[in-house]
Amino acid sequence: MRRLLAIISLLVVMLAVPASASARSAFGIHTPGEPFAGTTHKIDGLERSLGRKVSIVSWFQSWGYDQWSANVQARQFGAVRRSHRRPLLTWEPWRAGDGPWQPNFSLARIAGGAFDGYIASWARGLRKARARVYLRPMHEMNGNWYPWGGTVNNNSPALFKAAWRRMVTIFRRARARNVRFVWSPVTEDWPRTRENRFERYYPGRRYVHVLGVDGYNWGAGRPEFGGWRTFRKTFSRPYKRLKRLGPQPIWIPEVGSSAIGGDKARWIRGMFRSAKRMKRLRAITWMDTVADGQDWGVNYPAGTATAFRARR
Repeated sequence: MRRLLAIISLLVVMLAVPASASARSAFGIHTPGEPFAGTTHKIDGLERSLGRKVSIVSWFQSWGYDQWSANVQARQFGAVRRSHRRPLLTWEPWRAGDGPWQPNFSLARIAGGAFDGYIASWARGLRKARARVYLRPMHEMNGNWYPWGGTVNNNSPALFKAAWRRMVTIFRRARARNVRFVWSPVTEDWPRTRENRFERYYPGRRYVHVLGVDGYNWGAGRPEFGGWRTFRKTFSRPYKRLKRLGPQPIWIPEVGSSAIGGDKARWIRGMFRSAKRMKRLRAITWMDTVADGQDWGVNYPAGTATAFRARR
């Protein structure tokens, strides 16, 4: 009996060991319009044209300042589930586009319970999704462009951790066990101070299922953001910092490259090569969109899409 138990224990440990470096990371897409209409038709087409399986569907939703965003949109999650992909929802407490100074959405109010009812309603709604949901609240908290950033809106890293833990606790009380929380800073701490390092926002292993980090190659169009940088240069140091925080799988929920100042297709091919050497990396989600004065699209400039093709 002891030998049998020892074998079972060994098997459990083996199943828990991260995949080898040769394993490919799951690939995801954020593209405007989906799955808001309750379909994944555009993503299905992208998968065919890219020649690479799209395993993750990413989209964004602000908190409830209108009737639509106040509720879980079940048909969005249903569409992703039917497409046999994983949903990655970035959940943002703000009025989109109104800037970082929004006192109504301060971390002190979230941590103090002002949104408990709203959070609980979402926990109950997501529990009914009948599939695993990856929820990414308050991303890029070590930047200064969102109302939940630690250096704006009278916030602090301590308040961020308190707000995050309160949110997770509410989901646990609602028994939303299918929800996985993705904690996701940005590669560059901004402002670049010791007090704002992303490690200071980490709420602890008990409250985080996935460690994430967003990063972009801004190219020559935005030299103040580092100029043209390879995927490896963009993510190498943040990846090492994440590994020290905990044993969770690591995702890159947002990534994109400019086409200004270098070869974007070559950058993408380098991304996939570098990803294979990052043993803890489990997912990469490309931003197929135009934002912040840049076209991050998978086929901009023309012909770039071939760089995504899976190599055998």
